[in-house]
Amino acid sequence: MKLVWHANNLLEADWIRDLLGTLIDQEALDLDCSCFDDNTIHVVSSNWKPLPQYESYFAQCRSRCKTLILFHASDEYFSGGNALYRHFDLVLRNFRTYLTTGPGILSLPFGYSNGTRRSGDSKPAKERRYAWSFTGEIKASRIDMAAAMEGFGDNLFTRTASIDDAAGRKLSKAEFDAILSDTVFSPCPMGNVILETWRLYESLELGCIPLIERRPSLDYYRTLLGDHPVPTFASWRKARLFAETLYADKHSLAQLQTHIGDWWATEKGKLRATLQTAIAGPSQSAALNRFAALPHNRYPVLYEPLRLAELLRHQSTASLRRRLMRPTGPLKRITRDALRLQSRKPAS
Repeated sequence: MKLVWHANNLLEADWIRDLLGTLIDQEALDLDCSCFDDNTIHVVSSNWKPLPQYESYFAQCRSRCKTLILFHASDEYFSGGNALYRHFDLVLRNFRTYLTTGPGILSLPFGYSNGTRRSGDSKPAKERRYAWSFTGEIKASRIDMAAAMEGFGDNLFTRTASIDDAAGRKLSKAEFDAILSDTVFSPCPMGNVILETWRLYESLELGCIPLIERRPSLDYYRTLLGDHPVPTFASWRKARLFAETLYADKHSLAQLQTHIGDWWATEKGKLRATLQTAIAGPSQSAALNRFAALPHNRYPVLYEPLRLAELLRHQSTASLRRRLMRPTGPLKRITRDALRLQSRKPAS
């Protein structure tokens, strides 16, 4: 099949190619929406352009093409416009939400960022320099993570606005990966607005033991990945206690590192097999038409409160309070997307 990119320089492009693998025999960059080839997987990004702006283009594609698949990337804000799914035989997407759950829609892990080193065998936990590390912006629940993990073992922690070292120098991707490759525990607190971040998948690729969050009403990664072995916690205080106890037991530490690494290798194989089966299988266009016709997909005024409630489930009490006190960043993006939704006509 042909992979058609409608967004340039997506940071998850390597992961998308990794998942699709041998299913793809050619690629094209099509920013002006001029490709009408059959047997295509079209990659769109909600960060690049709102989904409803593709309506006319994909309607034309549907009229010309026998097999049409959408890869809906970068939709962590659950920005809406999902009635567009009706033009496709199958929809693949990042970021799982019940708002886009149904036959013909496969929610896939966000994956790692471009350039992540995948070197095979990783350094044993007992030989790694850092008991834990975190390099990146400190916001939302990351503040609670930093407070809970402070003082635990030899660590590398930079309180910066971006991926910099302690001196403020921007780290290269290779340097960032080298840190993870020398880290035992990798705390993976929530990202911009939801629990899932690619820090988890970068940590898995580089042999760390990730520590991840859950919420009282949402065990996000369990829903997305099934019965996974990644240590999951309702609070960062409990994560610290777990890490301290396990770090003192080198045998159990090595066992968990190996178990998680084996699980992740198997999980990626399962994901590729699932994709191959779905893409080779019968069209799900009828199911996607029914999905698109649901009232909340047709009427933005119904979708918006559902979206906000879903995003709230990802927040801890402390992270929500901090976001409300700083009405920029994610809140600004949520407001912008809401205004776009309210200004457009219901999907036909």
